Amino acid sequence: MKKFFDNTVLLGNETSIKLYDEVKDLPIFDYHCHLSPKEIAEDRKFYDLGELWLECDHYKWRLMRANGADESLVTGNADYKDKFFAFAKAIENAAGNAVYHWVHFELKKYFGINKPLNSDTAEEIWNQTKEMMKDGSFSAKNLILKSNVEAIFTTDDPADTLEYHKAIKDSGFSVRVSPSFRPDMAVCGILKPEFTAYIEKAEGIYGSKIDSIDAMENFLSDRIKFFADNGCKVSDISLTTLPATLGTKEEADSALKAALAKKDVSEKQASDYTSYLLVFIAKEYAKNDIAQQLHMSALRNNNTNLFAKAGVDCGNDSVAKIADVDALRALLDAMAKNGGLPKTIVYTLNNANYLELATMIGNFWCENGGNLQLGAAWWFCDHLDGINEQLRVCSATGLLGRFNGMLTDSRSFTSYARHDYFRRILCNYVGSLVENGEFEINAATRLVKNVSIENARTFFSIK
Repeated sequence: MKKFFDNTVLLGNETSIKLYDEVKDLPIFDYHCHLSPKEIAEDRKFYDLGELWLECDHYKWRLMRANGADESLVTGNADYKDKFFAFAKAIENAAGNAVYHWVHFELKKYFGINKPLNSDTAEEIWNQTKEMMKDGSFSAKNLILKSNVEAIFTTDDPADTLEYHKAIKDSGFSVRVSPSFRPDMAVCGILKPEFTAYIEKAEGIYGSKIDSIDAMENFLSDRIKFFADNGCKVSDISLTTLPATLGTKEEADSALKAALAKKDVSEKQASDYTSYLLVFIAKEYAKNDIAQQLHMSALRNNNTNLFAKAGVDCGNDSVAKIADVDALRALLDAMAKNGGLPKTIVYTLNNANYLELATMIGNFWCENGGNLQLGAAWWFCDHLDGINEQLRVCSATGLLGRFNGMLTDSRSFTSYARHDYFRRILCNYVGSLVENGEFEINAATRLVKNVSIENARTFFSIK
């Protein structure tokens, strides 16, 4: 029996251990996260584990609710120590859950603690970590540097001024922190009640009225160029469902004008508007060497009572229906015919149609040098089985050796332990192929290094 979280945890054979030794110390390229540029720029300091772990982690919040914790201990105003103890009571029930793995990797990496967190050890771990954190050394920048991070791509709205990204760059911070272009509200928010207020905000940044589809195109084009000039290499958009229709410019214009006039906008009009702009911005991304990420099948803000208490991103989201592969085909085809299919990563929260999505994107590899990928196991899928499943699908339908590897998708400055988690699973998967005589060791060594970091550097044009 292995010792608790020893150095070979998740590594099942000698080859996987050797492969892991080749990648464990490589830098981290975090090409999708939700870290706050403001907190990085101001080098926010953390003084206890409650603040560091439980302020904004919806993964942990869901487990605490599952264990019966009152919402005051989850997203409410209870003392952080009480919140931490409530979390410790939950985590001891989380056998096999990815959060259990991450928590113990983080305790070991950042605090040198290699014992299980539970009700019995919570007091000791709280006191030990609080003592280590009291000098302010657990700051945003220090944690990033300790994690050996090379590049961070945050998530930013087109109307963002990027002032904190500029401040980070001006500070001389050695880690590249770049914005990602996230136009969810502008492109997909036409049915939301806050859409017109958003347009007014965007007009204030843009300096011109956005009262037609031409004006919206100009706004998006201008902001994409602004983001590119400030180091942006990737975009992102959340699509619970893909547009069911491909709208013309005239249909998109009609839908936008109806929304701005606060008239009813039909589902078809919304689909026409969103699809038209998705095709338009794809060409703009390609012009500016910006990759696009399509995140699909997340159903958000489901519990009305919880949403009223805690708002968005509080662990009130779940897996939606599978993405419509016919709609994806139509969308990618329209982008390609428009001369603007950029490098693309397709993620799904519902892994039931991995094969459909993976084989569909393969039809468009000829459009941009093979640079379409099935994205990393995401959100509810980034556990041991989910990561292995995504690796198997990548292997079966294309080239695993071209995959960009892991991302954190997190708001936590200690979530970089997830990259170690992924690298162990990757090395175990590839190592097992070598052990079974299905792959050779030299190619395996190159592959795990490339997937761990080199492919992301190349894909996002970062030396």
